[in-house]
Amino acid sequence: MSKKGQESLTRSNKRRKQTKSKMDRLLNILIAVVSILIILNLVIVLNDDPEKEASSEVAQEENNDSSDNMKENEDTNKTDNNSSEESTEDEEASGSIDNPEETDSDSGKMEDEKGTDESKMVVQSSNDPMVEQVITNPSWDVTPTKQTGEHVSAYEKGHIDYEEKLKTIQNAVQLDENNIIYWSVKNNGSTDSSVAVVSNNEKTEKYRVYIEWVQNEGWKPVKVEKLKKLEGTY
Repeated sequence: MSKKGQESLTRSNKRRKQTKSKMDRLLNILIAVVSILIILNLVIVLNDDPEKEASSEVAQEENNDSSDNMKENEDTNKTDNNSSEESTEDEEASGSIDNPEETDSDSGKMEDEKGTDESKMVVQSSNDPMVEQVITNPSWDVTPTKQTGEHVSAYEKGHIDYEEKLKTIQNAVQLDENNIIYWSVKNNGSTDSSVAVVSNNEKTEKYRVYIEWVQNEGWKPVKVEKLKKLEGTY
């Protein structure tokens, strides 16, 4: 081979070596870049896992707290409802005892049944030295009579008219049947008017009672005098 051909071959081999060297360097660079990217991805993945785990734990704790709070609220509501129901039952059981208006109403009914409204009672002083107070009450009721026909005024024990007189006098002074003494029961100027002096058994309450006959109805109190003493009053 001529010298010129050898030189041409040498130059060709040199170019190939240079090209191969460049390709090797480029391949190494690419490999390095890929390796770096792989490493970065691994770092990112490793860093994300703890954060995700922590976030998951926080979310779970929040959910647990929320569930606990809801349960506590439900228990509290149940307790409040039970307390309210018990309070309502207690109030219903107590009834008119805790309600002064109902008590007043019941009291009014009792007064009506007795036939005497003490709120209408009139109490006055007296000029009579033996009389402490003079009492009148327009709400005094008539003692219903069992008599028939023409009225006959009587002062004999056991007679229906006399017994009705005694009952009317007792109602006027509000003394029990076993705690009243009739010192005197007599005519007060007509057959339709009577006056009596009575006291309790201890003689600490002393009264003079005036009653009148209401035609076809019975005897009715018209005046009560509270006495200072019994002597000289009958």
